[in-house]
Amino acid sequence: MKLKIFKKLNNFNLDIEFETTSKLLAIIGKSGSGKTTILRCIAGFEKCKGSIFIDKEWINLSPQKRDFGIVFQNYALFNNMDVLTQLLFAKNDIKKAKYLIDLMELNGLEKRYPAELSGGEAQRVAIARALMNDVKLLLLDEPFSALNYALKQKLYNELELIKKEFNIQIILISHDIAEVHRLADEIIEIEDGKMINRFKPGKLPIGKIVEKKENEIIVECEGKIYRII
Repeated sequence: MKLKIFKKLNNFNLDIEFETTSKLLAIIGKSGSGKTTILRCIAGFEKCKGSIFIDKEWINLSPQKRDFGIVFQNYALFNNMDVLTQLLFAKNDIKKAKYLIDLMELNGLEKRYPAELSGGEAQRVAIARALMNDVKLLLLDEPFSALNYALKQKLYNELELIKKEFNIQIILISHDIAEVHRLADEIIEIEDGKMINRFKPGKLPIGKIVEKKENEIIVECEGKIYRII
C-alpha cells in the first residue's frame, strides 16, 4: 500500500504520504485530526489529489471499482434484511456466507434482523458483510468504540483471526491507545492532517508516559489513563 493524499479541509490541509506492507495499520489521533477523511479518500467517498496505490492505482476509480470492504462505527446494516440476507446482498455466494457466519460465530443468528442483534453481534455481521467480496483492503472506522470491554476483547480475537485467514491489508481508525497496541502491526499518529508519528506497537506509546513497570506502561492521553501491556 502506497498513499499520497492531499485535500483542503476547513481548518487545515490533509497532506499525508506513506508506504507500508503491514498487515494491520492503525491510524490514531485526536477527534477532527483527519483520520476518517483519509479512510473516505481511500474508499473514494471523497475526492482528493495524489496517489492511492493498493494493487493498482485507485485515485481515479469510482468506489464501486475499488476492491475494499468498510465497517463503520454505527454498523450501517439494512434494517429490513436478516443476517444471511445482509451477506448475500453484498455477494450472492451462499458458500462464502456460511463460511463467514461460522468464522464470525454468527451461527443461529441467520434469520435475525438488526433490531434483534446485540451491539457485538451487529458489528460481527458488518465485518462479515465487508468480507463477502474478495477485497484487497478492509477499512475499519472506529468499529469497536461503542462496545463494552468484554465484547471488544471478543472482537479483537476475531479480527486477529481475520488477519490470519485472509490475504488482505487492514486499516483501523481508532482513538483507543490500548486497542491499537494490541491489534496493529504499525501505528501512525495524525494531527491537523499531518503524520507526526510512526512506530511499531510497544515501541513508542502515544501521549505522556506516566509510569513504566516491568510488564506494562502507563500512558496519559487526552485526559485518560491507558495501561499498555
